[in-house]
Amino acid sequence: MNDNRPTNLDLATLRYPLPAITSLLHRLSGAFIFVGVAVMLYMLDLSLQSAAGYGQVLEMLDHSLVKLLVWAVLAGLLYHLIAGIKHLIMDFGIGETMKGGNIAASLTIALSALAMIVAGVWIW
Repeated sequence: MNDNRPTNLDLATLRYPLPAITSLLHRLSGAFIFVGVAVMLYMLDLSLQSAAGYGQVLEMLDHSLVKLLVWAVLAGLLYHLIAGIKHLIMDFGIGETMKGGNIAASLTIALSALAMIVAGVWIW
């Protein structure tokens, strides 16, 4: 079988639609949450061991890098939650057209950005 179709192996030149990007980010945020929860569970375990451990966690949370890490995990969780709700709504048959998918993807990005900003203000 002779296949003369052009092949494009350079993924940087491909233009993905917005719904595909939000779906990919949903999967990546899920993987990020999986790793981030380990860090958060360590901090919870340390804070519950003793009063000194609780003080140590409070001291860690005074550092900007730790606050940034906590915000990143929270931001990933918020994006994953909002994108997951979008997927559930689409499972009911709402927004399955190309136009509906683009609107839902835009709303997902906008609501997630707003939630991440609010979370950042709350943490700092």
